[in-house]
Amino acid sequence: MRSISVSPKPLLENQFAKGMICMIDATSELFQFLKKLVSFPSTDGNEAGISDFLAENARAMGMDTVVQQEALPGLKNVIAVKTFGRGGKTVVLNSHMDVVPPADGWATDPYDLVIRGTRAYGRGSTDAKGPLACLTIAVKRIIEQPEGVNGTIVYTAVVDEESHSTGARELVKHPLVRGDYCIVGEPTLSRVAVSHNGSLRPVIVIEGLSAHASNPELGISAIRIAAYVSQLVDGIAAEISNIVHPTTGKPSIAITMISGGVQENVLPDRCELVIDRRMVPGEREKDLRDRFDLMCREAQEKFPGSRVYVDRYLVTTGPAAETDAASELVRTAFAAAEAATGERQTPFGLTCNTDMNHFVRAGIPTVIIGPGTITVAHKPNEYVELSQLENTCAVDEAVIRALLK
Repeated sequence: MRSISVSPKPLLENQFAKGMICMIDATSELFQFLKKLVSFPSTDGNEAGISDFLAENARAMGMDTVVQQEALPGLKNVIAVKTFGRGGKTVVLNSHMDVVPPADGWATDPYDLVIRGTRAYGRGSTDAKGPLACLTIAVKRIIEQPEGVNGTIVYTAVVDEESHSTGARELVKHPLVRGDYCIVGEPTLSRVAVSHNGSLRPVIVIEGLSAHASNPELGISAIRIAAYVSQLVDGIAAEISNIVHPTTGKPSIAITMISGGVQENVLPDRCELVIDRRMVPGEREKDLRDRFDLMCREAQEKFPGSRVYVDRYLVTTGPAAETDAASELVRTAFAAAEAATGERQTPFGLTCNTDMNHFVRAGIPTVIIGPGTITVAHKPNEYVELSQLENTCAVDEAVIRALLK
């Protein structure tokens, strides 16, 4: 496939000169829109208000079609479609409306976006209302100045990303959500990310035999078996230690939860472990499940009379995903982002999980773009650099325009 280049166009008034960082202030449209999004306490299960607001805002922007898709009882995704010019390719835009609850330790009201120095503080400012605001304003700017744009934008916002990604799982089933490309809004420091790691979380159940603690030889301690399982997990960690993905780094494994025992003088006959296994692109979920089954058999054989098995797998955001750095989408996105900001783009990925995997599995090549860094997400005093808001909005707009030429 031939290389695709994007020639720099005259900058629009809302863009900035190559290599220049643009700062926004509290009166800007982008900041005010993000401030409105942050004001919704849209923790898991409480996204109804922000969903209605985004749907109405999409209508006000001039989207051709706006629907709200029920992903969970009372919780709706937003889908808005706009076709430009003579038509052509379709780009899907996506981010999530939900946020994690604010813990103690905030110096400001987490639901009131405020500027302190060069940063804007508020829950979701980085994960992921900042990225969602940038995508929204980028679409608004394209609608206001549609010259040279030919194709369709499918703008979407989903619920439940922070818990089970039910919103994205349902979204990709909707007939309006079809596309040639997708941009997912998550914090990437305004760069174009091409991949992310995934997760698998088995719940391991260990069944032993209870006995009086004064006669442990008459029973089988489930907690003792759990200690052996911990050693087996360390063995798996050693097995995967030489795996390194070029954009997302290494996989990992850790026991994150344990429960067992009924009383201090009773040998425990049951114990449960939760294991968090982070996978890199290229690792197959089936292979990981098979390895956990083998681990359980090893533990069970070590302690005759016991049962050790995977009881269930917890729902996670999903497996790892990546888009080929040589693909049309990535090459076009890199060129457009470089033309907009002057920053050289190189392939990189996120160690965390995102909804990108659902679009990739639906057959839509996807990249991730957003302001901020995941290192401040889910923490008190979450913030986004003001310069990165306008940076990302300009990159979003430039990439969309390049894809829909």
